[in-house]
Amino acid sequence: MRRWAALIGWGAVALVVFATLSPIGARPHLAHMGPQLERFIAYLVAAAALAIAYPARKGAILLCIVAGAAGLEIAQHFEASRHARGLDALVKIMGGVSGLAVVSLCERLWSKRVALAVGRRPD
Repeated sequence: MRRWAALIGWGAVALVVFATLSPIGARPHLAHMGPQLERFIAYLVAAAALAIAYPARKGAILLCIVAGAAGLEIAQHFEASRHARGLDALVKIMGGVSGLAVVSLCERLWSKRVALAVGRRPD
């Protein structure tokens, strides 16, 4: 499962970089979703998948999400059809933090469930 998560996570990172730095006309988008929701979901998926793939590296993933969102937003100054905005970076960071939080919560709940199941087994 970790290999699939790594593939999905790094694929999402590549898509985020492409979508952030490509000309506005080439930016992929999802129908019936606003750009802020697209940004949030993209970073949530990337962070969650990478947290599943590399469970001992959540701190590094968080740091990369924050630095990456800020850095990519600043890099948009070099593309004439794009604009950098603090709100966009904040939405991206919140998506990444949410992805990490969901994975951490699921891991915690899963470990408690397993501990309860093991504790209930008759010896």
